[in-house]
Formats: sequence, structure tokens, C-alpha cells
Amino acid sequence: MKGTGVNVPVVKGAGLEAAGPLRYAARMRPAPRSGRSRSLSATLGAALLVSSAQAATLDFGVSYRAPDAGLWGRVGVSELDLLGGQVSAAVGSRAAQVGYARSLSLPPLGAATARTDLAVTWQGGVRLDSRASAGVGPVALNLAGAYFTAPVTDVDPLAAFAQAPADLRERGWNASLGARYRVDRDLIAVVGGELGAQPQLSVGVEGRRVLTRPVTAEPEAAEPDAVEPDPTAAPETAAPEAAPPDAAADPAGPATDTPDADPLGMDDTLPDTEPTGTLTWRAGALAGRDVLGLTGGLTYAAESGLSVGVDALAGLNTFGVTGSLSAPDLIGEGSSVRLYAAYEPWRTVSSPLRTGLSASLPAGSGTLTLDASAGRTRQGQAGFGVRVGYTLPLP
Repeated sequence: MKGTGVNVPVVKGAGLEAAGPLRYAARMRPAPRSGRSRSLSATLGAALLVSSAQAATLDFGVSYRAPDAGLWGRVGVSELDLLGGQVSAAVGSRAAQVGYARSLSLPPLGAATARTDLAVTWQGGVRLDSRASAGVGPVALNLAGAYFTAPVTDVDPLAAFAQAPADLRERGWNASLGARYRVDRDLIAVVGGELGAQPQLSVGVEGRRVLTRPVTAEPEAAEPDAVEPDPTAAPETAAPEAAPPDAAADPAGPATDTPDADPLGMDDTLPDTEPTGTLTWRAGALAGRDVLGLTGGLTYAAESGLSVGVDALAGLNTFGVTGSLSAPDLIGEGSSVRLYAAYEPWRTVSSPLRTGLSASLPAGSGTLTLDASAGRTRQGQAGFGVRVGYTLPLP
């Protein structure tokens, strides 16, 4: 669940939202022919040729954004094993992208992952985004940073109304840090902060509770009816009954079937239970430029995969609320559907109103995806975007 709060990538403990630094796009502009564009296209072509011999995924997409961007196209490859990590590359009608990710195991400390993405627009703008995370014992750290000379919407046409608030400035930088400390099995302390156009600091706690229900025992099968004796049949000679053993002579004889006979003191009459879902709660505080208040949220995740959550922020002249709903197998086996909505009028560099839908459905050898979003920008302008894509794993 994406919560209300600072743009910290993994800090969701106090309903604090994380901004993915670089999944963005832009206005429709003609794509000039340049040596740079030919070079990036050649790089993608080489990656596609190499990926044919390794495990990778191809993706194709067409997007439309109104009122000012028009139609977009994109083709890319991801999860290409190269240089000890995984490489991704894409070429679109507005920009080209390349990314590199790697995971490291650091026994006995833990594990660490890092990813860097570079995007170059056909107008000469650049966006560089890096993210890293590490786990050491009960502590999890997340660090992210971005530097850009092109607006986020020059790379992803739907970024302005994504669930995670995006920095919509045309140039600048931002950085965020989040830390989570597991106090015990069901309680986590969270702290996060962001630097940039709207610096913020958040603290909070997150807890969870597993919900259960009694399991009803299945009724035992009925015994077959006794067979009536045949009156014409000769009577059988009954075998003599064996004398019962002397309990005093056999001190190891069977114990009486009573609750006291269980050496562990367990009572079989107690009903069994099974989990039905997990309830996660969040509480904390958020302070920063143009924002000061308390945060709180709830998320319910069922065993079936259904998840629903809501987060809120309330303070001095400050209010915000976000919510989401996820459901598996709703439009077919293996499918997923997600709805979200966010109203955060206190944000100064992101869209205050964001709504959207994401869906995926297995189709043939790949997966068909649909993303739709709408909202209102910082300038009060309404807009929407739609993207249809197809991902195909290579053999």
C-alpha cells in the first residue's frame, strides 16, 4: 500500500509514500535524427541480439496522454544477464533508456541490491536515477537519488498521475533515505527523510496481526448398519473371552484416556485455527516544508491475495489521503488488477490528485498489460493517460 507521507522508496511504516525517482515521460516533440539517437538505437539492437541467447524479457508498449502529449511508442528488453548483474534497455519515440542492477550477498551481514538507470531524451535532456537497499540483521536501509535536466514526463507519459508522487520539475535533484528496524516479530520502527524541493522528515511504527478463524472438524463417516442374524443358520460357538490382564501386574499398561494423561498438558478439545489474512497498522508523524501532521493507516491482506489499504495525514492546515485495492484472478486465471487514488494538496512538486488502474492478463506466451491514470496537475490542469503493453519472455 502506498501511503501518505514523504517520498521514501520503502518506508511505508507511517503511511509515508515513496517516489520512484525515474519512471517518467513528456510532451510530444518531433524526434530529431542525431548521432546520439543512432548510437542509442544501435545499443538497444545489440542488447536484443545478445538477449536471444539468454533469459530475458521483451516488452512493447503504446501510450496516449491528453491533453498535450499525443501518441507514444516504446520497445525494450530487460532481465538480460550481463556483467555480473542484469541489464535493461529501451528505445521510445521521446527518449532512450539503459539500466543496470546487481545483487550482492554479504554473509554474515546480509544482502544488498543496487540499480542505476540513465535516460536521454531526443531533445538532449538527461535523467540519472540510482537506488540501493541493504539488510543487516534487524535493520533494512533504502537510499535513492536522482539528477535530471529534463522533466520526468519526458520518459514516461503516465508518471504525473502514478500512485507514487513524482517530482515534476524540469531540472534539479532529489535524494531520500529510509530505515526500518524490527523491534520484534510484529513491530517495526520506521524513519525516513527526503532532500530536494520539498524536504521532509518522518518517524513512525508499523505493526501487524495475523487474523485466524476456527477450523470446523469434518463429521466422521457413519458406521454400516449391523447385519440381521439368519434364524435358520446354526449357532456359532462363542470363543472364550480372555481374562483381562492384571493392572497391578503390568505397571506399564495403558493409561486412562483423560486430559491428565497427556504429559504435555495439551487438551485435544481446543479448536484448531487457520489464518484468514494479515492486518497491518501504521502510525507516525510527518514534518517538512509546507507540511506538518500525524499519519496513520491500515492494510488488510487476505490469504487469497486480495489487499485493500488506506492512509491519511492530518495536521495544521494539512490534509491528505491515499487508498488502493489489489485483486488477483479477477479477470482470468493468473491476472491481477490494482486500483488506487490519492489526494494530497500539500505537495508542491507533485500532482495533488492522482487516480489510476493497472491490470495484467496472461495472453499466449506473454502477458498483456493495461495502465490508465488521471488527475490534476500542480497548475490545476486535468489530464489522463493510457498505456497498452505486452511482455514476452525469451526462451
